[in-house]
Amino acid sequence: MIKAIMSWRYNFKQRYNFAVIVAIALMLIVAAFNPWQFYYADLLISFRFPLLVAALFLALLLVALKQGWFGGVIAMICIINLSSLVPLHSLETAPSEAAITVKQINLNYNNPYIEMHLKNLQNQPWDVLVLQEFSDLNRHLLTPFLNTASLFGYREVEGIPYGIVVISRLPIIHRQQVKLDGDRLGYIKLKLLLNKRPITAFVAHPPSPRTVAHWHNRNRLLSAMGNASSQESGPWFIAGDLNIVPWSGYFNWPNAQSCYAAANAYTSFAPAAVKHTLITALPIDHCIFNQEFNLSSLDVSEFKGSDHKILSYTLNLKS
Repeated sequence: MIKAIMSWRYNFKQRYNFAVIVAIALMLIVAAFNPWQFYYADLLISFRFPLLVAALFLALLLVALKQGWFGGVIAMICIINLSSLVPLHSLETAPSEAAITVKQINLNYNNPYIEMHLKNLQNQPWDVLVLQEFSDLNRHLLTPFLNTASLFGYREVEGIPYGIVVISRLPIIHRQQVKLDGDRLGYIKLKLLLNKRPITAFVAHPPSPRTVAHWHNRNRLLSAMGNASSQESGPWFIAGDLNIVPWSGYFNWPNAQSCYAAANAYTSFAPAAVKHTLITALPIDHCIFNQEFNLSSLDVSEFKGSDHKILSYTLNLKS
């Protein structure tokens, strides 16, 4: 009798432990794909892939504990969704004569290597160079570009709004700072001339969603820029550290495509002390372009002194 009771208690406790593991794994999956539109839900969804990895670990634990059915189902869900991180295709479009090559980077205001980087970039091939978190104290480092490029952010009257500098080897025929909240929130709108055809460039660096207020401002800025781009009749693209992952519900660009979707999966940001991997880093630096462009190349590479990588890409203008 005592043995039967002890056996029953052991089996009940074991089943309870299995149920807890299954519940936690399912909660992690739900958190990774939650549809709710509020601050903490959006933050959780940003960490979709680490959450799926944690759920996969619990699934494998269930398999090891001979709970193969539950573990197998949960593992299959995780593996299918994690497979989106595996590069499955490559860009096959060759660069055309009507193409624009862009480099963009969040420098980090305190980057001690900015002078070295600018000297190197000056000798590299690109049409547009987008610099974010550029300190006004480094304005003098832009002087060597004056004879070979058009600059936004160098003139005293412009200042360096939102820490953004744009250096263009294509003529800038229109420049505008669009203010949503004075000088604290807004974006840059430029028109560039490519083969006698105007190209609209939107450049922005929304606040990082570290607080609810910053999250609201980020979403407000993305929405305003989305509305503005949808009203453009010609070719346009958006460049910047947008502080949002591409699977967020607020990453919404109807009738447009992103570099992340058009090319292989990449990451562009991780805290300086963390090694960049597809699990520990996030893709928050983006290029977005309308249907008059296609993407012919994309390279995401390390940038010394910054916790962001530099995006280098070429957009072909369709005939």
